[in-house]
Amino acid sequence: MVLPRLRIVTGKGGVGKTVAATALAMAEARQGRRTLLAEVNGRDRVAALLGVKPVGAKMREVFDHLHIVDMNPRDAIREYALLRFRFEAVYNTVFENRLVRRFLRLIPSLGELVMLGKVWFHEQEKSDDGSPRFDVIIVDAPSTGHAKTMLRAPAVVERTVPPGPLRDITQNLQTLLTDHQRTQLHVVTTPEEMPVNEAIELEQAAVHTLGVGLGTTIINQYVEPLHRAALAAVVRANPESSLSQTLSIRDAKSRAGDAFLRRLPAYMLEGSVRLPRVVSREFGRTEIDAFVNLLAPAVVAETKT
Repeated sequence: MVLPRLRIVTGKGGVGKTVAATALAMAEARQGRRTLLAEVNGRDRVAALLGVKPVGAKMREVFDHLHIVDMNPRDAIREYALLRFRFEAVYNTVFENRLVRRFLRLIPSLGELVMLGKVWFHEQEKSDDGSPRFDVIIVDAPSTGHAKTMLRAPAVVERTVPPGPLRDITQNLQTLLTDHQRTQLHVVTTPEEMPVNEAIELEQAAVHTLGVGLGTTIINQYVEPLHRAALAAVVRANPESSLSQTLSIRDAKSRAGDAFLRRLPAYMLEGSVRLPRVVSREFGRTEIDAFVNLLAPAVVAETKT
């Protein structure tokens, strides 16, 4: 049984990737897997969805088997430096120096690299009994463009820095990201033109430049097609009624969405999870729990492949 240890969730901005990542993490935790959900510059959106107190950059267990953290470059650099130098006074002297901070900003993709380094550290982290502290880490990554920049960061920095500790980190990260048994990229899309275009772009980048394996595709805000005969009967009975017009509009939207989705590579659609469109003023724990039930079979199926 191959169990992915790192799941990276991304897609076009606004498609609900944080919702998908949170539901996926809950599904993993309910399978009994020790799960870390790390959002990137998320402003504690995950905590809000789960109805718990904000955690910020300080990781905390919020439910059984589920820890969450909101990563950002500055706190990740601080955490890494304290791990290396041990003493906060040394960190403050070196890394809070104005000239040093200006120099660090000149290193391309350093922030992304250090946040990935934090993920790698937790993937390697052990409990007191020697077992992994976390069975799976789910990263609520930035949207498409920034996610690709983040995933390219190890290769970019490796070409920039001389041999040494930083180069070693980039090689460890590359090994983790390109190990298809340990790492999967979950593309989130909605059945609309621009999100599907970016999903295709992500698939191409994963296959041809990033070398990251693709996991289950998550289709959010999906509108199930109506039964054609039933729709025709309603429209024939009273074509001018508000019900007939509403159902006709819904049917047209569903067919248009399916047409966009058919542009995805066939293997991305096979076994994809379709999360229904939810009309709600506040999207929170109740809706997340419903999505967990939809995602759980996909999590179980993947662990058996």
